[in-house]
Amino acid sequence: MALLAKTLIGICFQLGLFAALTFLPIGTTDWPAATIWLQVFACAAFLSAAYLLIARPAALEARMRAGREAQAPADRLALVLMSLSLLLPIPFAAKDVFTWQLLATPTPLVQAVGMAVFLLGFAVTYLSMLHNEYAAPTVHIQQEAGHKLADSGVYAFMRHPMYLGFLLFTSGTTLWLGSYAATLFAVVTLIASTIFRIGIEEAALREDLPGYADYAKRVKTRFLPFIY
Repeated sequence: MALLAKTLIGICFQLGLFAALTFLPIGTTDWPAATIWLQVFACAAFLSAAYLLIARPAALEARMRAGREAQAPADRLALVLMSLSLLLPIPFAAKDVFTWQLLATPTPLVQAVGMAVFLLGFAVTYLSMLHNEYAAPTVHIQQEAGHKLADSGVYAFMRHPMYLGFLLFTSGTTLWLGSYAATLFAVVTLIASTIFRIGIEEAALREDLPGYADYAKRVKTRFLPFIY
């Protein structure tokens, strides 16, 4: 019951945060694209959480296992930069759509592609949690939880699939909301902050997680297929 309560609170907090980031910069909730996006996110979040609660509760527990006492200062900085890269594109999109209009407006077809990219990003993030019960927000070896190498499922193809999910989630969202400028901002800042964090994360994993060095030799892709 405690895990259920924490999960529900976490999803409601995310919804509230996303709603605030979306509507507060423009001072109105009269934005159909944003309302649809929040509804789709809510449905996907509650349904995926329900399955994880039944089938893989340890994956949800890992997301709540902060480990800040074991977090290196460099990773604290990396986490802040990545968090800003995930969140700031949303109010950027709101201001761009309603005020700035920095670039041309995406067509309805392009916006639909954005929704598809967002859903793909959500799915990749979900699969990452499903196949890695140690995917905590901070970089640390979870010895008390019996931390083991995750190398199956999506991890058989890339070493950090959740970061790819974040990139698709955020850039798809801003494209659906109707801002090329915010999408470009999301892509550039997220790739930069993710590469910075991967360097810190992999140094720790190679040193402290048994089997990770060999795994990195087998799986070359970090999080961008055919690129990085």
